[in-house]
Amino acid sequence: MPSIRGRAVRPGGTGGNVPLQTRVPAEVKRRFDAAADLRGISLSRYLEELIDLDPLAPPRDSRPLQQEGSIEQISA
Repeated sequence: MPSIRGRAVRPGGTGGNVPLQTRVPAEVKRRFDAAADLRGISLSRYLEELIDLDPLAPPRDSRPLQQEGSIEQISA
């Protein structure tokens, strides 16, 4: 059972979760929450799905990004 009624439930054993913390303007947070609510998913799940839509983001099963390199390699 999801912690919020109406939201999708993940299969067990996803593990390896780490906290992600940031500050954004209140309006941006409201938009993220609204988008996740409209889809019936948590904000965490929404962010996971959003990164999958970024063509420059590494695929899920790839090695972690290296610490070296210029910002242009990431934001280009």
